[in-house]
Amino acid sequence: MSNPAPYLPPVMSDAVIDISHYENVSQDFVPTAKAGIAAVILKATQGTGFVDPTFLPRVAEARAAGLEVGAYHFLDGSSPAEQVAHFLTVAKSEAGVSWLALDWEPYPASQASVMQAATAVASVRAAIGRWPVLYTIRSMLSAPNQTLSNCPLWLAEYGTRPICPPGFIAWQLWQHTDGQVGSAVASVPGVGPCDRSKFAGTIDQLRAWWPVAGA
Repeated sequence: MSNPAPYLPPVMSDAVIDISHYENVSQDFVPTAKAGIAAVILKATQGTGFVDPTFLPRVAEARAAGLEVGAYHFLDGSSPAEQVAHFLTVAKSEAGVSWLALDWEPYPASQASVMQAATAVASVRAAIGRWPVLYTIRSMLSAPNQTLSNCPLWLAEYGTRPICPPGFIAWQLWQHTDGQVGSAVASVPGVGPCDRSKFAGTIDQLRAWWPVAGA
């Protein structure tokens, strides 16, 4: 059996970053926007109780600089329904952020199972009427999952072969570097080294997709 082919759309825009409390960045988003970054995705919550202390201040600063803003929740092995309720309270109710993503990746202390991840994305869908963006790596799925495959894919792959997990044929965002390793490693003006993602399309298409994904 041949190896799966990477998904590489004809046009990609390296214009999205994501940061959390782990990144002690300079956080001046004005030069970030001037350098061509169009959107920033911020960690909002994790589990059923943690709130990223940098989230609300960064939302305000990124908006003031003219950046599109998204929020993500880091899934763990606790109750999916409680995690989603916590995430929506902080990201949507308190911060007014509508572009939402669930981060599902290996977490040694308490990794969310496929069933828990599917329950979480379905809970977001039931609460707000649309599927969240799903951030994950290829190895998290050994077979397609009908629920998860409804989500726009934000693929983490620090190389040059962004191969989608089973059940997905394309990604919307490809996180290709953490600012230290990966492809096209570069420091982001106003921020420094950080996670950076390519969008499958032009900058204009990214700006058009952002409010639709968050509507």
